[in-house]
Amino acid sequence: MDKKVNSGTEFVNKRTQAVWNTEAGSIVSDGNTGNEKLQISHQSGGNLNFTNKSNSEFAPNNKQTLVHGNKFETTAGDSFTTTNSNKEERVYGDLTVITGSPNFFTNPIAEDWIEANKDIAAAKAAPEYTYGAIGNNSGAEYVANGTPNSESGAVEGGSYQPNPVHANIPGLMEEKAGDIANIERQMGTGGSIKMMSAKHIFIQSGAKAVTFDSGAIVPNGKSVTRKYIPEDGSLTEVKTAVPIYENKDTSGAVPFGDVHISAGTKLRVVTGSGGASIKSAGEVNINSTGRLMLGGAEIAIGGSTNNNAGRVTVLTDKDVFIESGDLITMVAPNITNVVNDQVTYVTPEAVFSGNLHVQGNLTVEGNITVNGSTGITVPNGDVVASGISLVNHRHSGVCTGSGNTGSPI
Repeated sequence: MDKKVNSGTEFVNKRTQAVWNTEAGSIVSDGNTGNEKLQISHQSGGNLNFTNKSNSEFAPNNKQTLVHGNKFETTAGDSFTTTNSNKEERVYGDLTVITGSPNFFTNPIAEDWIEANKDIAAAKAAPEYTYGAIGNNSGAEYVANGTPNSESGAVEGGSYQPNPVHANIPGLMEEKAGDIANIERQMGTGGSIKMMSAKHIFIQSGAKAVTFDSGAIVPNGKSVTRKYIPEDGSLTEVKTAVPIYENKDTSGAVPFGDVHISAGTKLRVVTGSGGASIKSAGEVNINSTGRLMLGGAEIAIGGSTNNNAGRVTVLTDKDVFIESGDLITMVAPNITNVVNDQVTYVTPEAVFSGNLHVQGNLTVEGNITVNGSTGITVPNGDVVASGISLVNHRHSGVCTGSGNTGSPI
């Protein structure tokens, strides 16, 4: 079999090379067809190389670029920068980093996506059973269909059926899939910022922390009940003053130092055994329309100031529940419980080391044992046992003019 093999060089119809040599370096121009190249080389080894496929630059030592006007760089594909030592970017104006599709900033696609998924989210948030509930952010009301606990009226212990809304979620997602897919197509791919450090990340805003007074502590700002003193058959309320804090926005006009982090869905902070610390010269607010959880080997909450004017306030719409596996201790000069209905202690034994004053009636289902030296004293009133009055009873079987004794003396 006859075979003819052609080499690539047979198709080269132009071969030229021009060289300009100087003491500082050289310029080489290759005109070979398909491999046209221009290279500018310095005697130090630095060069600029232009080919049909790429432009390259090599600087064996330092490289400096000075632009007196504006500078623009556009890369149609990916861009990679590698630095084998330290890197510093100093900007005397603002530094802006933007990622993601321009549609996020020119079209309301984020709002459109939220609106398209609103019904699906509401269905997922619905209770698993048909007991009534209210959405914590939307305020959506989930209608009750069942029977609550007959004694307390609570859902717990009642009778309810599984919520059919949960069974309809797949169908609802299928119904919305077309609109959601069209919105997500406009979002494009990417748009995230990823920062990874093998050691430390340091973020500082402003050169110095502003320690202006963020408010004023009034040591005797609020009047509260300290205790009640029994006097002449009634209780006398004793008031005392406690501190209040008045917030003042003294740092609102400071033109530096703010750090703002806004997460559209989740914000996660994970640290090692070194812990996490937040220290502020002003107020610290942690607010959530969902559940706020605090957990740890020990949880310490302190209201303290340099002049002993600290205060701790706990407010809730409904109930406060405290449970301990062993011990609950409250220590204070005065503890006041103001209750509009009832205080209930379910305990096998209660001990009061001091005096106990009961302003109302005292009903005892068990027995009463008095070990005091003076017994029981009733300054006013009577003592009745099994229908017999201690004040007005009479003794029979004693010979007197009327056959009975007189009144007890």
